[in-house]
Amino acid sequence: MDENPGLIAPFLKEHQLAFSVIPAYSYVRETLKVLGIPQNWIADANGVVLLKGLGYDATEKWVTGMKEAIAKVQGAAPSSNPPAK
Repeated sequence: MDENPGLIAPFLKEHQLAFSVIPAYSYVRETLKVLGIPQNWIADANGVVLLKGLGYDATEKWVTGMKEAIAKVQGAAPSSNPPAK
């Protein structure tokens, strides 16, 4: 969350981060009423927020937790394909 979107790409590159970032400072502050950063949201294809969290930890524990949260949400999503046998 920054007022200068030009700072986002260099930060992501420097920290070797590969995830989507919403450069929407005023939207986040005024509409979502987010005061603490970083915020983590997992949203579906329609933009519906399924899970959200506050904070970041550079350890593998955080990465594992995020992967588990994504898998949980994906598992909860209705599937159009039957499971493979």
